[in-house]
Amino acid sequence: MAATTPFSQLTGVVQVFIAPYGESIPDVDTTPAGNWYELGSTDGEQSVKFGGKPVWFRDNDHQGPVVGIRPEEDVSFKFRIVDLTLENWARVVSNVSKIVTGTTTLGANTKKLPVKRGSVLVEYALIFRGSAISPYGAYPGQFVFPRIMLGSEPEIKAAKNARWYLDVDGMVLEDDNQSEDDRMGWLIVKTS
Repeated sequence: MAATTPFSQLTGVVQVFIAPYGESIPDVDTTPAGNWYELGSTDGEQSVKFGGKPVWFRDNDHQGPVVGIRPEEDVSFKFRIVDLTLENWARVVSNVSKIVTGTTTLGANTKKLPVKRGSVLVEYALIFRGSAISPYGAYPGQFVFPRIMLGSEPEIKAAKNARWYLDVDGMVLEDDNQSEDDRMGWLIVKTS
């Protein structure tokens, strides 16, 4: 049992869903529908980093700092996609509309994706979710990032098992359509 000693911390497979910016956010225990698209299976570590180093201030009356502020804050993420279809790759490099399906010039049963990415990055919404990532038991949870851009410099790699994979990273952007606390996203988990 995952919630029994010595298994006090839960781990699980994370699914990554992406949608156009502004798409409504699904509940933590509801399968994403509408324009949400699962980017494929993930492998290795998936991470979310909360950046923003504090700046400390001192005055003449104290040897140590008397106040600190965080002048900048950011949230970034990384994950690895192992189901590398052209559709998944195209979403990562922000040009899913450029996929060309088989034509007479390409040949039957073919797809083509130009590798030029262009200068404009596309805004998306992103969800990291798992069916057993709650710290309160084997319950679902999800990180929700309502506005992101994928900033990868894609490098497709092949593993020993001949499975192609792509490391992806991105940055969370502030979303003024959310409450003050939720502008850079949130984590929600079930407790029972």
